[in-house]
Amino acid sequence: MARYRKRFLRCPLVLIPGLMFILGFCTSSILSFFYSEAYFPRREEPYWERSENLLPRIGADANTTSAHTTSASTNSATKNSAKAAVANTSSAQTASANAVFANTAVAEGAVANTTSEECRCTRCKEDAICGGLWHGKHYPNAPTDDEMARKRIHVVVSHCLKPLAWIERRLRAGGRWPPASLHVISKCNRTVAGAPATATVERLPNVGRCDHSYAHYLAAVLARKVPGGQEGDAMVLFLKDEMTRRNFHHGNGRWTSFERMARNAFSDNGFGCGIAMRGPASAYRHTDKLFRFRLEGYDRKRDRYGREGVESDGVQFRSAYKNLGAYYHALFGPPPSSMVPVCYGGNFAASVSNIRSVDQRTWERLERSLARGNNIEESHFAERSWASLLARPLPPFQLRALQELGHSGKRS
Repeated sequence: MARYRKRFLRCPLVLIPGLMFILGFCTSSILSFFYSEAYFPRREEPYWERSENLLPRIGADANTTSAHTTSASTNSATKNSAKAAVANTSSAQTASANAVFANTAVAEGAVANTTSEECRCTRCKEDAICGGLWHGKHYPNAPTDDEMARKRIHVVVSHCLKPLAWIERRLRAGGRWPPASLHVISKCNRTVAGAPATATVERLPNVGRCDHSYAHYLAAVLARKVPGGQEGDAMVLFLKDEMTRRNFHHGNGRWTSFERMARNAFSDNGFGCGIAMRGPASAYRHTDKLFRFRLEGYDRKRDRYGREGVESDGVQFRSAYKNLGAYYHALFGPPPSSMVPVCYGGNFAASVSNIRSVDQRTWERLERSLARGNNIEESHFAERSWASLLARPLPPFQLRALQELGHSGKRS
């Protein structure tokens, strides 16, 4: 009997390692599920650009860099002379590129952007020309308070579900009430609550989300709001019907004020994004990387329109375009430069001068492309295109500063 009792007491000691292994395996499986894409779906494309993803330090162009690399493979004496020659070539090419930029129609009025060929930093307050570039916070020649008081602000709102009283409150808080005009484009067959009595309301089919609303406004409405010859002191504030933490999904950033959007729209840049980037997140993306963007689908379970009863029309999400690059070239032509600003979130401001520098037929093509359905890939392409279409392209010396100083520039 004692022998069997000893065997029984030894059994738990033998089983303990096995039980611990089984318990650990089950715990690992459960945690893996909860931290997997099945539980937290992965975003198909990052909403912000890390500084380390930028191109390495480069010269004026790829040819100069290639020549520098080839020369560096020779002996030390040749290496030093080659580097000096490349540096001279780079300076000459950069000066020439800036001179060409200064003569383009796009650069008219952007005097501050072409008076210097050196940037001390892209994330600091000390450099008035380049210090706000990295985050897209501020640009040269923004208007003073007295100048802002004489500007005319037009507002277009893409409405689906939410009351609009918050827009008047924010405009009043910034001393910008009443605006020169306020036009509401309502979809989703819902009541437009909270719109001021002076607002004009237009109802459209529920297609293309806010991007279709904006394209329609530019193609068919803006000319009535801002007659020809009055664009010099006018800008348009493009807004969705909600601008809260609840509908912010874009990584290292936050909604910015109407005031900052307006000042950037009246600056040399001519465009102000509704999101202020922070930390390593940049307002600029390399065009070749950005243009690879595509989406296989958009999860309506995470989409507030799907959650709140707006029915899907059954239209296929995927477009006929291979990626954003194919869409951009088909509708707008080649991109303006190797780096372009990107404004996520659907809230932004642009000067009417910049808007009218784009061929009117472009807005008509954009509106047609976004009329295919209410949950389509084209609207995500359009969201990533607004800033490059409406902002003035940066001159070469500022592009180079973003590439070269992005890693070591002082932070604000």
